[in-house]
Amino acid sequence: MNSPRSDFRDRDFIETLDGYFFTVVGNTHPAGRVLSYLKYYPEAKGKWRRLSQTYDRAIKYYDIPHLKDAVRLVSERCSRYLYRDDLLNITFTAVPLEAVGVHYKPEEKLKSFIDGEKLDPLQKKALDLALKLSRNSDIQLSKFGVTGSILIGLHQQEFSDVDLTIYGKQSGLRVRECMIDIFNSGDQELVRSPPELNPTPARESRLRLMNREQLKIFYERKWNRGLFRGTPFSINPVLEPSDVKERYGDYKYVPQGIVEAEGTVTDASESIFVPARYVVSDVKVKSGLEVKEILEVVSFDRDYGDVALEGERISVRGKLERVERLRGRDSYFRIVVGSIECGGADYIKIDV
Repeated sequence: MNSPRSDFRDRDFIETLDGYFFTVVGNTHPAGRVLSYLKYYPEAKGKWRRLSQTYDRAIKYYDIPHLKDAVRLVSERCSRYLYRDDLLNITFTAVPLEAVGVHYKPEEKLKSFIDGEKLDPLQKKALDLALKLSRNSDIQLSKFGVTGSILIGLHQQEFSDVDLTIYGKQSGLRVRECMIDIFNSGDQELVRSPPELNPTPARESRLRLMNREQLKIFYERKWNRGLFRGTPFSINPVLEPSDVKERYGDYKYVPQGIVEAEGTVTDASESIFVPARYVVSDVKVKSGLEVKEILEVVSFDRDYGDVALEGERISVRGKLERVERLRGRDSYFRIVVGSIECGGADYIKIDV
């Protein structure tokens, strides 16, 4: 029998000792802290209820302006969770290990559903979706998990979504193939999300940057979101420890300003994870600091995961960073999409 894991992975949840819920970001964290963003906080007029306590959402929409609002909320209500990271060169939220009350793990929650826990309709729907994907992809059910409000028991039958995780690089890529096949098959219970009718202002401003063909590609490649029996769902691939090449402390990231550039994607195999990573070549800077050796584009904005394929030419606006290897002398550059500095005005577009 496998022993319970102690590492913090993308899409895990933390409940602090004082009752705040944070969503873990990525798999690499500074010593004694867990990089995460505030998701739910105690609030008398909140819409989310668990037992006798009500909560509100700190981040209403997944874009940078709303993430900035969540960070501002932390600074006002629980500033002890703000953290200045000198290697990443960011100020973000990171929960100290001593403040962790409960560490929620998606795969353990799903296992409790399988083991016979009495399920409500939304929990049953989450299990049924995981079972369907496991069967269709031929990936064992233990590789799946359930995250979001269902994971922490804060889901509401009237409006909550189903959010699943899938663990491992190869498993994530296989589930992507499976989802594309299901969407193309005309399956009636699992369908692709329609284009948004009322996007947030920040998201609408980004969508306006794309021409009709780019928008078509953008929506067609959103394989990990849709409707399952009428309920919105998401599938969130998460790297396992054996997949993670970087350890905290290997690199220092030094901001170099905002740039616009174009380049060719040579490897997109890690673009379905957070951060999404695109290895690029033949990069030309069109605006901002001109440097050589821009080797990758990474996105912490989930909108830009899996939007470009190998061999495609992309246009990018984002924060330029010099990546310094601390255990060696070499360095290179990368462009980051989804930074606080860009304020939601960054993007990745396919050149068509």
